[in-house]
Amino acid sequence: MRYVRSLKLLLLMAALAAGLALVERQRRAEHGHLTERTHARGQPQLKGESLKELSAVLLALYPDSAEPNLLMGTALAEAGKFKEARRHLEKALARDRRNQQLLFLYARLLLDLGEPVEKVQPVVDELRRYFPRSRQKVEEYFAQASRGEMRFQEGSVY
Repeated sequence: MRYVRSLKLLLLMAALAAGLALVERQRRAEHGHLTERTHARGQPQLKGESLKELSAVLLALYPDSAEPNLLMGTALAEAGKFKEARRHLEKALARDRRNQQLLFLYARLLLDLGEPVEKVQPVVDELRRYFPRSRQKVEEYFAQASRGEMRFQEGSVY
């Protein structure tokens, strides 16, 4: 009898853990673009000067490629050199318009530079169109980042 109660309790705990795992998986799918990348391509361990040095080497090897320009733009934006970062991000956008990280960083950079909302809105709309699973979070982020100046209408992207 004691074993049956223990088994029931153990099964209840396993069911609860499975339910929480499903909730965690759903949250990660919704908010994954807002966390640091953990795979090798994201270079999560590189920040600041290290990221800038790596970007410089990659730019020397692949000057027209999107990824090295994105990395350099990220490093320069972190250092507060927004105008230099913009040049690299625009070069990366010319090669790859469907990179979520690139579009997000570029739109955020435009806001940081004080560009009018009319110039930022098309970039954010691209981000919303290409990545519909992140659409609501993108809208919330940029509505807040633009201090309510950026507005989103249902159906305006599709």
